[in-house]
Amino acid sequence: MGAPGVTRGSTRAPGGRPGTPSSGKDGGRSDPSAGTSDPSAGTSGPAPGPSRPTGPARTTGPGTTGRRREGDHLSVFLRQLPFTAVTLVIILGVAVFEEDLLGDHYFFVAVVLTVVATAMSLLVPWLRLPRWAAAVVPVMDICAVGFAQTAGFSSYVLILLPALWMATAYGGYGVAVAVVLGSAAAWGPEILTPIAPTIEDINRQILGPAVLVAAGIYLHLAERRSAAHRNLLGRQSTLIEETLHDARTQQRLLAGILNTIDVGVVAMDAHGRVTHINRAHARVIAGRYKVGDPVDIHAGVDGFRADGVTPLGPDGSPLVRASRGETIDRELTFWEEADGSRRALRVSAAPLLDDEGALTGAVVVYQDLTAETNALAQREDFVSSVSHELRTPLTSVLGYLELATEEPGLPQRARQHLQVVARNADRLQRLIADLLTAAQTKAGEIAMTATPVDLRDVVSEAVHSQAPRAEQHAVTVESRATTPCVVEGDRMRLTQVVDNIVSNAIKYSNPGGTVTVSLDADDEQAHLQVRDTGIGISAADQEHLFERFYRARAVRRGVVPGTGLGLHISRQLVEAHGGRIILSSAIGEGTTVDVYLPRGRR
Repeated sequence: MGAPGVTRGSTRAPGGRPGTPSSGKDGGRSDPSAGTSDPSAGTSGPAPGPSRPTGPARTTGPGTTGRRREGDHLSVFLRQLPFTAVTLVIILGVAVFEEDLLGDHYFFVAVVLTVVATAMSLLVPWLRLPRWAAAVVPVMDICAVGFAQTAGFSSYVLILLPALWMATAYGGYGVAVAVVLGSAAAWGPEILTPIAPTIEDINRQILGPAVLVAAGIYLHLAERRSAAHRNLLGRQSTLIEETLHDARTQQRLLAGILNTIDVGVVAMDAHGRVTHINRAHARVIAGRYKVGDPVDIHAGVDGFRADGVTPLGPDGSPLVRASRGETIDRELTFWEEADGSRRALRVSAAPLLDDEGALTGAVVVYQDLTAETNALAQREDFVSSVSHELRTPLTSVLGYLELATEEPGLPQRARQHLQVVARNADRLQRLIADLLTAAQTKAGEIAMTATPVDLRDVVSEAVHSQAPRAEQHAVTVESRATTPCVVEGDRMRLTQVVDNIVSNAIKYSNPGGTVTVSLDADDEQAHLQVRDTGIGISAADQEHLFERFYRARAVRRGVVPGTGLGLHISRQLVEAHGGRIILSSAIGEGTTVDVYLPRGRR
């Protein structure tokens, strides 16, 4: 028989987070601290303290956690009501069948005690009294049963109702009091009279108290188990609420971060529907799709690949690819705006997997590179324009220098000065030629004429032309290209490739070093290898060496001149011939460059 009005739960401070249920002792005695919150537990809102009760009080001890405090007048009345109802039925039965019993003063006292106890349960302001004060009512009920027994009315079974009340409301102490008083009521005045008991007396005086003890103990233990279970549920409820609170906090933090960064983020679920779009990307897409839309609603319609020409198409859309579980790593795409302009976006995507490896969604990240790509395009235009503009006057300068140095009667000192100017002008012309070649290869405009070319002759010419530079740097150049090796290609461009690679090997070799150039071939391809014993290149630099204008960190502050175009141009020219170029190096151990060219016509 549980306490009426019992509701299980954790205590809350006004306006704060749920507190942690505390444990009480047997009998459900409340913890004095129940109903307040610990400020150190992350509780927000008004500070805990005395307050005017606005409803039933809460306690957090086992057996009473979350229930209204015993002493609430409604709770006491509801507990008393069953006993009162049964007593009323008994009185009516006695009035009909045993009218003489109504005149018995012991029976009259029993009725009066029941009426007074019922009136007290309803009228007494139990909230203002100590909790144990409400025990007066079940004690009066037990006494009423005792007086009824003395009057000769066998009503001992009624003791179970107040006894159960005492056991559930006051725990072990209630059981003890109920058993003592119930046993006394069972014996009545006969407890002081040494009269030989009958079988009926044994049932009443021995069996009845024994059953009362067993029922009280059983109910008390059941109530303790129930209280422990409710306490556990309360703690679990509190833990769930705290976990939900932390999850909401993390969600707000994540949303704040995503809406603050200037990188577009789109998340989707396992069914390919958009679940999140951050503020940066919402500005870019301008409402073309929203949360809840399938990712293929605008699948690549306005998108182009990195070349800016090939449409992405439905299957090439980053969102569609991500919805299939693909991983995308920093791919450049272009998207056409309504006004005809283009936006450059670098896209990355990663799938979201559960613990079993099943796809649960994906996240796609867009980085806006429009400003950077526009700046690069402007730089390319500027370099190309300046190179074109410089080439014409520089050609004229070189022509007049040649005429001036051949002028008869020119003083020797002036001739030497003009030769220095001519050498630097030649160097400037080569630099301009490299810039124009780089611009042409970038735009795919470089023109080549394929003819049979013997790479042995190309290597021989390159080694011969670089001999003065090798001698100047005290570097030995060994050529092992002795076997004819004919490929289909542009002789001038292939010579440019070999010149660039051999020149770099000499420039970055230490005095006394060696550069070895070898050439071999099979029926499918020719293999040119240039190996030096120079300073070497770090692994970090090797990733960028074929980029335009890139120079390794170790040589940027050195005395070796360079523009960072040689390897870039060489790779572009080799790939234009259908070949490939590979560089391997280690710091302090030198560098090896391998060039592979197909032997047949492309």
